[in-house]
Amino acid sequence: MELAEKLVVLYSLFGVSLCSDSFSVTLPQSVEAVNGLCVLINCSFTIDENTYKGDLQNNPKGIWFNGGNQKVFDSTTPESNKIKGRITGELRMKDCTTIFNRINNDENGTYYFRIEAGRLKYTYKPPSVSINVRDSPPKPTLSLYRDQTELEDRRILEGSSVSLFCSALSSCPTQPLTLTWRPLPINTSQQQIQNTSFISSQLNFIATRLHHGLRFNCTATYQLEDKDTKTAQRSLILHVLYSPRNTSISVSPYPVMLGSSVSLSCSSDGNPPVNYTWYRQNGEQIETGPSLTINQTNNTHSGLYCRAQNQHGAQNSSVQLDIQYTPRNTSISASPSGPVVLGSSVSLRCSSDGNPAVNYTWYKENGQQIETGPSLTINQTNNTHSGLYYCRAQNQHGAQNSSVQLDIQYAPQISSSSYCNSSSENVIQCVCEVHGHPVPKVEWRLSGQPVSPSSNPPIREEPIGNTSLRSEISLHRSLTGMPSLMCISTNKLGSTSQLFSMVAGHCSSAVTAFTTGQFPTAEQILAEYFDTYKTICQEQEEEEGESLYANKNMISPEHGNALNNPDNLHYSTINFLNDEERSSEVRGLSSLTPNYATIQHSSRQNPERETIETGNSTATEKPTKLDMAGAKEIVQPTKEEATYGNIIHNKTSQSNLADAVNMEQSETKPTDQEDLAEAKKAESIYAQVNFNRK
Repeated sequence: MELAEKLVVLYSLFGVSLCSDSFSVTLPQSVEAVNGLCVLINCSFTIDENTYKGDLQNNPKGIWFNGGNQKVFDSTTPESNKIKGRITGELRMKDCTTIFNRINNDENGTYYFRIEAGRLKYTYKPPSVSINVRDSPPKPTLSLYRDQTELEDRRILEGSSVSLFCSALSSCPTQPLTLTWRPLPINTSQQQIQNTSFISSQLNFIATRLHHGLRFNCTATYQLEDKDTKTAQRSLILHVLYSPRNTSISVSPYPVMLGSSVSLSCSSDGNPPVNYTWYRQNGEQIETGPSLTINQTNNTHSGLYCRAQNQHGAQNSSVQLDIQYTPRNTSISASPSGPVVLGSSVSLRCSSDGNPAVNYTWYKENGQQIETGPSLTINQTNNTHSGLYYCRAQNQHGAQNSSVQLDIQYAPQISSSSYCNSSSENVIQCVCEVHGHPVPKVEWRLSGQPVSPSSNPPIREEPIGNTSLRSEISLHRSLTGMPSLMCISTNKLGSTSQLFSMVAGHCSSAVTAFTTGQFPTAEQILAEYFDTYKTICQEQEEEEGESLYANKNMISPEHGNALNNPDNLHYSTINFLNDEERSSEVRGLSSLTPNYATIQHSSRQNPERETIETGNSTATEKPTKLDMAGAKEIVQPTKEEATYGNIIHNKTSQSNLADAVNMEQSETKPTDQEDLAEAKKAESIYAQVNFNRK
């Protein structure tokens, strides 16, 4: 190898050769010896061949003298020599190379060579060789090569193929010298060259950033004769040039509250040193240098990145700042949106913006907790579900509420607490209390005609909460003889009605209600009217011991089975007719009867016979078609049943009851004595009803 050859040449330059009369010797000017190690002295000589050619072949010996002309070595007497050793060269071949064993510090100095063989005795002085004894061996040489070119600045680009060359002089060939590398990179190869004067080792590898700043050590180890060792070491630090690597960002504090300050630091591994630039996520440059401080954080600071760059490349590192804040923008969405029909389902969903993620809790307006989680579903709504609902969005930094008004709508309902009673001697008050959402409207109908709120009788309305309405109508006692008073309640989801049948007289007022989606039929009105009347009066009779029925045998003990005998019962149909134009005047029942009512009676005993009464006229025997829904043509029988046309509502004393009966019967007196007799047998017809007494 070229380097090895250079070392040999350099080594030989130290030797000198002296020529005098054909006698000369070649010696190094000096040799390095290590205390305790052997030393090799390369030596060669010439003689006068013409004179001593034959003598050199006759047991020649080599002798060494020190600078004081003291013999220290004789090749023929190795045992007695001051310096132990041997001549390794062949004197007959004019090679006087000598090895001195275990040189010590006392043996520093110059030495001369003498040759003796027969007649040949010659001391080669000068020249001489100087032996320099040192306590430690010399350090090896260490060099860096790339493509067989030495790099004195020891800088190498990452990815390049490099070689480290280490060599050391070997002063003692009899004692082994070794070269070792530390550290030994992976994927390396080694080559070694060794001769009597030096040893070398070559380490080959591919440079990476991991080798940058790495100290490579080449150690020469010398083996002493006493089995001890001495070492010498040379080091080289490799400078590898590479683009930025391992770029990272550190944040303090972390996490950070919205509006507070935060410091960021960027670091990267690159050679030469890198430059740092800070950017937002959108590419906007905001700072240069390894550090960035944000005094007041906001949402735009959440995404940042740092670019580390040198002339060999660049690398980015990004950070998503964990900017934490209390819940905000909390809102509730409802499905379906808007009003919810009673009985249907509704879903509420709460959303909020907060970091860390928020937890949701649902409350009613009274503070009652009803659910957790972002959703609240009510599968079947009822009236109690109306009202304000709160969603609380909460995390470790705070909470925020959002509310929604759940509007449960339903069709009108008339309360069972609706009633009629006498507020004074001449006035009856009827109250209709309705519930519904939207709040329903109330309309009163007296004998089928709407009663205007501004007309007489007066109407007063009073809201009750958000979903109820109380409507009150005041009727003069002169008007209480009407066949019906109806309360009709309506909103956009439907309507309902209630019919009040009032009984005024000896018995206290009573109310019979019909709550349906349609108006009651005339049969319902009549049946409920008489049942109510009978019940109220029957209760008072038990208290007072007196019946007010004209046909007292209907409820007397001896005729107790009359009501249970269907053959003795008579049936009536009322047909409300009005051929006249409607009038805004509110009139009493007796004045309206001729215009609105036709009463037809029949008995189970003779169902084919009917009597028709219109107003106060007597019964007639002619066919009549009833103008009412669902009614069929009725054929009059040949003989009439006895009927009683008017129900007297005027106040009268109990003593005048008989006169009133006689007067009422005279108005409807049968034209036939036979009919009168049959009427007496008709035990289910009331002859006279008087509702009041003084």
